[in-house]
Amino acid sequence: MAWNGISMQVPSQWEVSFLAKSHLRLDDGMGPVLEVKWQQVRGVFSHKNHLKKLARHSGSVSGVNFQQTSLPEEWRQALRHFETQCFEWQGKKINGKGVILYCPASQQASLLQFYRQRGVDGSQVQLGVLESLQDQCEQDMIRWSLFGLNALIPKSFDLARYRFEPGHYQLEFKKPPECIDLERWAPADLLLKTSDLRHWFKHRCKQLTWCKLTAIREQNYHGRPALYGKSGESNSLARRFWARLSRKSPNVWFRIWHLSSQNQILGVAARSSKTLDTSVLEKICAHYDMA
Repeated sequence: MAWNGISMQVPSQWEVSFLAKSHLRLDDGMGPVLEVKWQQVRGVFSHKNHLKKLARHSGSVSGVNFQQTSLPEEWRQALRHFETQCFEWQGKKINGKGVILYCPASQQASLLQFYRQRGVDGSQVQLGVLESLQDQCEQDMIRWSLFGLNALIPKSFDLARYRFEPGHYQLEFKKPPECIDLERWAPADLLLKTSDLRHWFKHRCKQLTWCKLTAIREQNYHGRPALYGKSGESNSLARRFWARLSRKSPNVWFRIWHLSSQNQILGVAARSSKTLDTSVLEKICAHYDMA
C-alpha cells in the first residue's frame, strides 16, 4: 500500500479502517493493528517534544502505562535511514509498541505504532512492515496504491480531495492552476449493460461534466475501448459556457477507458488556465491500473 508519500507492505488481511490525508489506521477484523501518521517538518525536529506529547495523551487515558524504550535490535537495520525514538504502552486489554521516525533528507517525520492483544507475539509481522517502509518524498513520481488502485502522480501535485465509495473512486490532485483527477467506476458490465462507453459517459456518468464539453473522440487505447478529448476541440456551445464562468477558457484533457479484465472503467482528466503537459498525463495513464 502507498498513500501520500509513504508506502509499506502489510498482511492481506489488514484493512484500512480510518483514512485521512496523512493518517491511516489498519484493522485485522479483531481490532486495530497499525496506526501511521506523518508530516513534513519545517525547522528543527525534536523526538523529545513529540514523545512528551504522546506521553501526555497516553496519561490522560485511564489504565494506560506509557514509557520510552530503546529501539529493538531487530528493528535497527530496517530503520537505519531514519533518526528514531521507540516507545511502548500497556493497556488493560491491548498493548502498543511504536517508533517516531525522522528522515533528514526529506524532512518528513512519521509515527508508527503497532497494537497487539496481550499474549500475542506479532514481532515478525511488525518487522516485515518496517523493512518494507519507504519514504517517497525524494521521488519525482509518488505512488498511490490503496483499495486496488495503483497510480503514479508527480510529486509537485498535492492531494486535494478523495473518496472511495462502492462503485466509484475519485482522487483529485492540485498544483495551481492545474488540477488532475483520477476516476474509477465499477462494475463496468452493469454500467455498460444497455449502452456503449460513449453513451454512458455523455448521458449517465455524473462525474467529469467539464470534460463533456469537449469534442469527444473514440479511440483504441492499448487494445481497450476508450474516449479522448482536449481543449481546442470544443464546440461553440462549450466555449460560450466557459466564457460565462471565467475570463479565460481553461485547457482541458481527458481519457476514459474500459478495463474489461478488471470489469472497471478508468479515467484521467486535467484542467488548467495554462498549457497542459500532455506527456505527464500520458505517463499517468500508462501507470494507472487496478489490481
